[in-house]
Amino acid sequence: MNFQNDRYTLRLAESGDNNGIREIFESGNFSGDLSIQFLRGEKPLDSFRADGDQAKILVICDNTENRIVAVGGAVVRSEFLNGKPEKCAYLTGLKIHPDHRGKITFIAKAYQFLQEQLSDCECCYTTILDDNKKVISMLEKKRKNMPEYRFLGHYTTFCFHGGKRIIPVEKNNFNGFEKLMKTHFSSKNFTPASTEYDGLGRKNFYSVRENGEIAACCFIGDQSGLKQYKMCGYGGIYRALSKLPTKIFGYPEFPKAGEIIRHGAVSFLYVRDNNDKLCADFLRSCAVETDFSLLICGAFENDPILHALEKMRTVRYGSRLYEVVWDSPTEISGVIGIEAALL
Repeated sequence: MNFQNDRYTLRLAESGDNNGIREIFESGNFSGDLSIQFLRGEKPLDSFRADGDQAKILVICDNTENRIVAVGGAVVRSEFLNGKPEKCAYLTGLKIHPDHRGKITFIAKAYQFLQEQLSDCECCYTTILDDNKKVISMLEKKRKNMPEYRFLGHYTTFCFHGGKRIIPVEKNNFNGFEKLMKTHFSSKNFTPASTEYDGLGRKNFYSVRENGEIAACCFIGDQSGLKQYKMCGYGGIYRALSKLPTKIFGYPEFPKAGEIIRHGAVSFLYVRDNNDKLCADFLRSCAVETDFSLLICGAFENDPILHALEKMRTVRYGSRLYEVVWDSPTEISGVIGIEAALL
């Protein structure tokens, strides 16, 4: 569909749009003291699709310049919601090329078009970085013909390494994990109902056992073919910290400006009784088994594992979690267990 005297066209993305979408990702970065550019590789549409069962990605084309100037949409996947697998949509956020920001005036129409694509989803949600205050202020204000951004709480992503063999860990012994999926992970809202999404990365499964039962476990995946984090620069206290040998103190080594971070994504983390020491010992022992510069893992504010992760030596950044409501809100009760690997 066309807008603004036919200058712009809004439509679903096609395979031929990969170059234009990639250029938009390369034109922006996370703001704040840690300035990071989030990229989705040579074929961003493949990256979106890997995160779920479907990718409803929209693009806005400038017909006068014959190029893509904005991209946004949602990834649809099966996730646990109040104990049952449901079709849920994670909104990826709208990215606009810097030279077109403030020029596109039909955002409400774009949301309506997206709503049509997601009409069979039980729940839609998204996250916005804490430092993105301008977008937060804009979206939290209720506007006519726009969905409500219903604040659910705070989500923290942790970056760590400090690899050290403290306890022995097993690799790719899945005995007992299926039971945990049915009992533990199914109780966490927005946890993927399958471990087989390619967006989790090329992964290995690590575990610690007591009397044959899993005491702690997780997957660690290599996402380099689908997602990259490029360090652009440091501000605030991180400008000084980035020059120190932080690795010897158990913190991740800060990458140089312009460097692609060699990261591994932790998913489906389970620690019996959310024990602080077991969590730290397990993750540090897993880290040494990998060749990643750092590992990323996230937890929502009401997830009991958050306390254990906060006890570790990490670099962290925060996001706000919202349900995106077009009609009526979903009743969401209990712990939320979003995977950072799929954000």
